[in-house]
Amino acid sequence: MDERIHSAIVRAWGRDVREDLNEHVVNKPPICFVKFEGVILMLSNVAKPYCPAEYLEQALAAFPEAEQKAVARDHKAFLTIDLLNPKDPGWAKKRDCYRRMSRLAAELLDDNCMGVYLPETGYMRPYDEEVARALRSDRPLKEIERR
Repeated sequence: MDERIHSAIVRAWGRDVREDLNEHVVNKPPICFVKFEGVILMLSNVAKPYCPAEYLEQALAAFPEAEQKAVARDHKAFLTIDLLNPKDPGWAKKRDCYRRMSRLAAELLDDNCMGVYLPETGYMRPYDEEVARALRSDRPLKEIERR
């Protein structure tokens, strides 16, 4: 998995981490930390459903579309990318961090992906051929909701 993460970083951000710049990837599955240009991300790659079974009905109620409900109900694993640092970014920095996180997510997509969920907006996008393009865009939060 380390090589896959490093390859995804290069494709997403144009270069790998550099130890001379105090950048690192620390991968201790199911958790991985990436420090890059002052931003620290935590990736969680977990082989179980995102929503515990006892909260599934409540989660399903949050999604209006049958396709969204199917993703929430049928997925068997998940990958999250969380921003750890900066802790309270202003909107401009937050937008830059979302672009960075989304581009990395696009590089980690594979045939097992059923959908992309954005906790920031509460939107679930079932996987389709345009998901990667939306994640790589300059406005991923807007583009992922456009179908």
